[in-house]
Amino acid sequence: MTRSEDTVVLRTAGGSRAVPLARVFISGYACRHGLSVDRLDDVQLAVESLLNEEREEAGELVLQISCAGDLLTLRLDGLRNQSVKAALVESEKFRPSVDCPLDVRLLLESLVDDFRVPDGDAASFALEMQKRTS
Repeated sequence: MTRSEDTVVLRTAGGSRAVPLARVFISGYACRHGLSVDRLDDVQLAVESLLNEEREEAGELVLQISCAGDLLTLRLDGLRNQSVKAALVESEKFRPSVDCPLDVRLLLESLVDDFRVPDGDAASFALEMQKRTS
């Protein structure tokens, strides 16, 4: 299997209860691709921050990780916190939200190289993040 073909998918219950499983899943994948501890910490903190903003009854979460060349791509599907989504698509930084006290956008900008919210349905949304492996 070449690095460009290496994609893994985890389906689990959403919300903060998915954090320990996501940590192990991301760590195992990162180990296979030589991701440094610092870069691994960044990716894990980004995912944990998003999951901790979800309600426990959030439904199913799908975490997909792939690596092509020196670019690690993570996609989280099944996120439901609309305040977080609004913060991520907001063009102005530092716009406070009552429902989302943590500036998730600012946090992600400091942890990953790029992120975007692809178009999706109204009930849930996805987030794609990219981090260079070197």
